[in-house]
Amino acid sequence: MAQGAISQAETDLTQLLSEPRLESGLLLRVGIAFAQRGLYSEASRAFARSAHDDPAIFEAHYNLALAQLAQNRPGEAFRTIDQAPHTSAQDSTARLYLRGKIEGQMGQTQAAQHDLSAALEKDPGNENYALDLGLLCLRAHAYLQSERVFTRGTELNPRSTYLLLGLGLAQFLGGRTSQSVESSRRLLALAPGFSTARLLLGFTLYFDGNLDAARQVARDGIALPDPNPYLYYLDAVASLKQHDNARILADLAAAEKGLPSCALCYVASGKAREQQGDLPGALSDFETAVHVAPGLSEGWYHLASVSDRMGKKEEAAQARGHFQRMKVSEDEREKELMQGVFLQSLGAQDGAR
Repeated sequence: MAQGAISQAETDLTQLLSEPRLESGLLLRVGIAFAQRGLYSEASRAFARSAHDDPAIFEAHYNLALAQLAQNRPGEAFRTIDQAPHTSAQDSTARLYLRGKIEGQMGQTQAAQHDLSAALEKDPGNENYALDLGLLCLRAHAYLQSERVFTRGTELNPRSTYLLLGLGLAQFLGGRTSQSVESSRRLLALAPGFSTARLLLGFTLYFDGNLDAARQVARDGIALPDPNPYLYYLDAVASLKQHDNARILADLAAAEKGLPSCALCYVASGKAREQQGDLPGALSDFETAVHVAPGLSEGWYHLASVSDRMGKKEEAAQARGHFQRMKVSEDEREKELMQGVFLQSLGAQDGAR
């Protein structure tokens, strides 16, 4: 694996597992090595063999459940961790935590909150426990509760970038924008190259109407190595609101390159082209936007408007009909988009034991 010979490593694993007796520590190390490379099916085989040969070893069951969860097999993962031995207080708490994490993925929010809260109460300084409970509250739109969890987590883990990001996101989604700006700046002081944190700061300023500051944050981020593609989008939409077309299309082209399914990017590009009088180009962008995201009301609205201006009355009427059935604001769609981006960044920070 260290040499990148994954196929050979998988063959070696099969040969290894054919041995009649293997030491559990070896199997755990092998499973973790596969899991760290995202090879969860192979990791599961090693952990399952360890759990079978030495059923009293909690780590084998725990890691097997994590690997099963990573393969989107929550039912199997729950059975694995629910039946795992847990003789020590530490193992009992870890079992509660992983049960809650799995229940959250299965949509059992109340059970998940109960188990995750119990685990965090037993081990309040555990970063992963706070992160997963805070994320569960975020997904349930319980923003104030999420903020409380992340606040306590950051007090006990002041250098945790992910807990700080969760805190800033909870504050942003809960409408506490000045607090979110403060949390994001605190996070960037710890990790200046954390592109997602810069994106959160920029979007908070953007939704707060501070367009100049939002653009500056976006451009500072774009200048750094490996910027988040949404920083280009942020720079473009902030510029669009200020009617500064100098680099909008170039920004959006860069965003679309990194985010080929970014419907809002195509809407912004279409609006910029419409402002410049390029109606065919605008029409093409809006058509792409509604193809990528048929539920995007803003795309249908602008598609109807441009189709009408180009004399395409039938197409305009159809697009207008779609829009009338939705009527979801662009700000709401942008907030929904950003929530998904940040939640994805925050997810799956825990690892094998």
